Amino acid sequence: MKNLLYLVIPFLLFSCASKESINNNSESYHPIPTKDVRFNYVDSNSFISHKYLDKTESKIGNKYLVLQVSYSWGKTVESLYRSDNGNIMYYDKKSNSDNLIMPKDPKVGFTWYNNDKSWEYEIVDLNANLETPTKKYSQLLVMRATQIANRDSVKLREYLNYYQKGIGQIASFGNGKLMTYRL
Repeated sequence: MKNLLYLVIPFLLFSCASKESINNNSESYHPIPTKDVRFNYVDSNSFISHKYLDKTESKIGNKYLVLQVSYSWGKTVESLYRSDNGNIMYYDKKSNSDNLIMPKDPKVGFTWYNNDKSWEYEIVDLNANLETPTKKYSQLLVMRATQIANRDSVKLREYLNYYQKGIGQIASFGNGKLMTYRL
């Protein structure tokens, strides 16, 4: 279960760019992180917490904001994000490349791949409803992430990730079941 969330890391994180260009736009599916966020696993006492570190890091000619992701079982990683004209980009350490994580203006059917072609992403819904153990949501964006190259063998083949405008990631599904949800 712990290894499954390593894919979900990019989808559980918030939009980041240079501090000067981020705005807390209520129309964004990745608003600026302003407080710590926690996601619980459904089937265990495990959780993931995210903390905005208020620092930047340069990679492949781009400046990224850093988000610290901590797991209840002791692992901590730093993830790098930036905005590129409203598109949210994620630095993938495995492929040493900049990858689209969320388009500026998502549309149902929009599909893209990460740079090493190991994952395919598709916007599958812009008006989904979801009930988690803590809250009911409506008008959610649903993104399907499909592993196509088996690069990450400990991860599932497919995930559905739910986002709310002005909030960010809400939940993640794997094998047709709710895996994690935002507190």
